[in-house]
Amino acid sequence: MNRIKQTVRRAMGSGIWLALIVGFLFPTGPAGAQVTDISFLHYTTDQGLSNDEVKCILKDRRGFMWFGTVNGLNRFDGQRFKVYRRAGKQKDLPGNYIIGLTLDPDGIIWVATNLGLCRLDPDREAFRQIVIPPNRDQIGDNDVVYPLILDKEGYGWFSGVDQLYRIDRKTLQLTVYPLPQNAHSQSVRLYIDRRNTFWVFTEGVIYRFDPARRQYTYVLGRDSRHPQSDLQAINLFEDSRQQLWLFTLGRGLLRYEPAHDRFTDVPDKLTNIHSLCEDRTPDGRPFFWGGGGETGLFSLDPVTLQYTVVRPEPRDPLSHNGSPVAVFYRDEQTGVIWMGTEWGIEKLDPYALKVKRKWLPIPAQGGRTERVRFVSQDRLNPDLYWIGTRQEGLWKWNRRLDTFTRIMDKRGLLKQGFFRMVQDKRGIIWLSMPYNLVQYDPQHNTWLYKDDWAPKAEQKNLNDVFDLAIDRTGQIWFSSAGQVYSVNPATGQLRPRPLPESVNNENAPRIYEFCDDSQGRMWVYTVAGLFRYEAQRTEAVRIPLRLADTSLRFSDRIFITFSVDSRDRLWIGNIGFLAQADTTGRVTKTYNSDNGLMADHVLAMKEDKAGQLWLATDTYLHRLNPETGEFQYFQKDNGLFSNFIISNSVNTMSRNAQGELFIGFINAFNYFDPLRLARNTVPPPVAVTSVLVNNQPRTLDDSRLIALHPGDNSLSVEFAALNYSQPEKNQYAYQLVGFDKGWVNTSARTATYTNLEPGNYTLRIKAANNDGVWNQEGLELGVRVIPAYYQTWWFQLLCVLVVTAAGYAVYRNREAQRQKLEGIRNRIATDLHDDMGSTLSSIRIFSDVVQQQIQPVRPEAVPILQRISTSATTLSESMQDIIWTIQTKYDSLEDVVTRMREFGLKMAEARDIRFMMDVSDKFHSTRLNVEQRRNLYLIFKESLNNAVKYADCTTINVFLTVVGKHLKLVIEDNGRGFDPKTVRQGNGLQNLQKRANEIKGQLTLQAAPGAGTRIELLTRV
Repeated sequence: MNRIKQTVRRAMGSGIWLALIVGFLFPTGPAGAQVTDISFLHYTTDQGLSNDEVKCILKDRRGFMWFGTVNGLNRFDGQRFKVYRRAGKQKDLPGNYIIGLTLDPDGIIWVATNLGLCRLDPDREAFRQIVIPPNRDQIGDNDVVYPLILDKEGYGWFSGVDQLYRIDRKTLQLTVYPLPQNAHSQSVRLYIDRRNTFWVFTEGVIYRFDPARRQYTYVLGRDSRHPQSDLQAINLFEDSRQQLWLFTLGRGLLRYEPAHDRFTDVPDKLTNIHSLCEDRTPDGRPFFWGGGGETGLFSLDPVTLQYTVVRPEPRDPLSHNGSPVAVFYRDEQTGVIWMGTEWGIEKLDPYALKVKRKWLPIPAQGGRTERVRFVSQDRLNPDLYWIGTRQEGLWKWNRRLDTFTRIMDKRGLLKQGFFRMVQDKRGIIWLSMPYNLVQYDPQHNTWLYKDDWAPKAEQKNLNDVFDLAIDRTGQIWFSSAGQVYSVNPATGQLRPRPLPESVNNENAPRIYEFCDDSQGRMWVYTVAGLFRYEAQRTEAVRIPLRLADTSLRFSDRIFITFSVDSRDRLWIGNIGFLAQADTTGRVTKTYNSDNGLMADHVLAMKEDKAGQLWLATDTYLHRLNPETGEFQYFQKDNGLFSNFIISNSVNTMSRNAQGELFIGFINAFNYFDPLRLARNTVPPPVAVTSVLVNNQPRTLDDSRLIALHPGDNSLSVEFAALNYSQPEKNQYAYQLVGFDKGWVNTSARTATYTNLEPGNYTLRIKAANNDGVWNQEGLELGVRVIPAYYQTWWFQLLCVLVVTAAGYAVYRNREAQRQKLEGIRNRIATDLHDDMGSTLSSIRIFSDVVQQQIQPVRPEAVPILQRISTSATTLSESMQDIIWTIQTKYDSLEDVVTRMREFGLKMAEARDIRFMMDVSDKFHSTRLNVEQRRNLYLIFKESLNNAVKYADCTTINVFLTVVGKHLKLVIEDNGRGFDPKTVRQGNGLQNLQKRANEIKGQLTLQAAPGAGTRIELLTRV
């Protein structure tokens, strides 16, 4: 903020913005001069103001403008008015008729209304009514209060209809003082000067008041004790030098003399004055804006007491509206002047309206439109200007007096129209016409036509004079019937300036423009091309233009406009582009829509004193910096009469000796000093205008924290750059830190977010004014998205604990079930081992004993007994496999591998077969359930039995690997193999496939005659 204030002080210290009006503030002519070329922006009910009659103006601490009207209080952010009206509640305005607004050091606005006083906190938009005794009675017309004034001690003073009040701004305690005994009760106002002197006004009478003694001293005006006075005092104004000015009705201004304690009349020749405002010129001289007088607005030099009346121009929408200015407000940051009138708000803003506007005094009846062809400053009298129009002829403008005089020649030729004008060193004006070249002597008001000054033999060459120019030596150049001539103004001698013979042999070319350069050479732009006369002024040389960029279609015979600048650079305006060339015709630079030219036609060009090139186009006025190639654009909202500047093949743009540029339009012209155009260097304050949560308004408190509760799914923040100069050109950038990855640039004034995740964010907003100056500090708002209960850490932790507890309970239950099942399995295994196992062992033993005993007696029974023994042995072994499968202590894969290896070695050794088993090292921690262990072992056992019994092999290899979560078993032999297609499948292969399916595995059989057999099982573990 400090940096912004320093920038403001530098901008205001330069006084650059007042350059637009300095020409009329201190006129050298008689007092009471009138001007119309001051432009104002207007705000009325059409733009949203609650009422057009404005009574008071204020700017609050954040930068909002406040306007009190006879029907409502208005807050303005540059683009929108927000209206506050009485709603009949204690926390609203007491009345709609706003009489006064006062800003105290705490940023509180005190609002005086027709129904009482209230205290407004503008940040919260909160009203608090101050109750005074008249508010408690039932009388409705005695509640009016007048504006609150602050004294040096910080107390607030205001008056009602019958009392004077002092209020403590902190405690709101009131102290009542009486009014003067002779005071009329319907109009009482208080003024406290910087010496802390109290002045009381009542119905045109002014008193001095001593609060300590509660005494009034009569000063001026007519009351019951002083009926002879004819003065009606309105109010006081204290300027920056502590000089008090009393403005009155009937006698104008009076000045206070402290040494003599009296007010003295000043010869200001003003009568009715309603308001005053102090301003300063660029060089620091003070002057006053005044409301009143014949047009409602004037400026006054407080030293010379000369004044200038601002006259309304009915044709100009940017003119003064003609209503008396009741109140002024000067923005100390920007210097912009706000004015309250009965017909709305007027704003004097040179940051927006950068150019002056002047209308010709042509009657509006009949819709007459006169195109201003040129505005030319007189060579001998810089206060005079000559203005050429199409049908109204020649006008003389006395700029100092702001008067126009129409000039008519004695033959009436000017009514037929003329093209151009030049003025020679003697002050003689030369005018080119369709059939004449006329001289006019303004000093003697004499006219000379071609038959008066030109030799008879040469008069035929003056029948179609179009273009006209004067060179550095004073010679006048013109074209007639496609030929070029020069004339010596002193002698009247004409001299032909022939173009090349090849051109003259063609149809006579039309000549459009003459331009001379710094070396004294004259350049001629014609329909046949560009020609140059050397300083000796012999025959012209054609200069063909050579374009390096072949993508452009360019003809050196078709121009729109042509100019030579002070550095002898040639500038050619063509359709769609602007070209820069050197004196040899080589085009060195082109401008089009790709690099800044925003127009299809460049219609006129003029260089200013700084070397900047100004272009009148069909789309805006352009300013080009030839060194950097940068463009700047000026439009109607800068004060131009139109965005389309019509040239009509005449010199629409001109420059006076002081460097000001003039541009002609219909019935009017603009003018300005390019070197003193005001640039808005004040970074705009940024303020939040509304906050919507779920499309419902939310109040923003001092913490600047927006809390979003569960269910608040959308957030919209509306903001404004409080720059009042062309606010529609303000630019914005915002970023929600924690959500947006970068700045979001926009011209809109709203940032909207939806469904933000819980957490803390920071919304940063910055803005730029109409001239692109950014307030990098901007403002920051905190955004806290409060999570729903199910999004909080404690709820999530609770959920984790509940899930963990539930999982643990499930685990404990399954573990208990597993242990119970394991107990059942172990008991079954024990029972099988103890009962079935012992029984089978007994059968095998008994059969072996019987076999030995019966062999001598019944040898034929021995095979049966052997079969019984073998079956018992086999059944015992199967029972051992079942018991092994059921027992829980063998659930690991390592146990399965051990049993498989034991069985394989036993089977292979019995048949003298080499057995090899390769096992992966990753299986140690792998556990199998009962089904997996049983089916895996039985698949292995069945496959090994088949290989031993039927394969006739010498080697059996077994591979067991664990890959991820899959177990892979491979059993292969080098036996005789078989063809699976020709061999009928028995129960063995079907059982293998069935057992693989039971454990959700995949069994693959590979066999071929003479190539052995390979069985592969892949299952998930």
